[in-house]
Amino acid sequence: MSTENFIITKRDGSQESFSLEKIKSAILKAFSNVSEHISAEQLGKIVDPLMFCNGMSVEDIQNQVEIALMAEQYYAVAKSYMLYRQRHNEDREVRDHLDFLVQYC
Repeated sequence: MSTENFIITKRDGSQESFSLEKIKSAILKAFSNVSEHISAEQLGKIVDPLMFCNGMSVEDIQNQVEIALMAEQYYAVAKSYMLYRQRHNEDREVRDHLDFLVQYC
């Protein structure tokens, strides 16, 4: 399936062009984080079943990646990926609170 013309919806509601390379990069970082090697063939087995549609959210894509990692039994990598997402979510919440406080003052 060609994905070069898809648009994704980011968390802030803005939209940008879909990039399969960003997804692959995030998966590779998760593997690296647990010091595990992945071949191009293994990466393909994770990415190939992912389903994309125009306008889908970053969250939906990331949820699919988690499921795909677990389906291929990369549980430690999936955990690393989930923890990374959680840390970034917490960082966004703190940033939003700080922004609110700065604007309030």
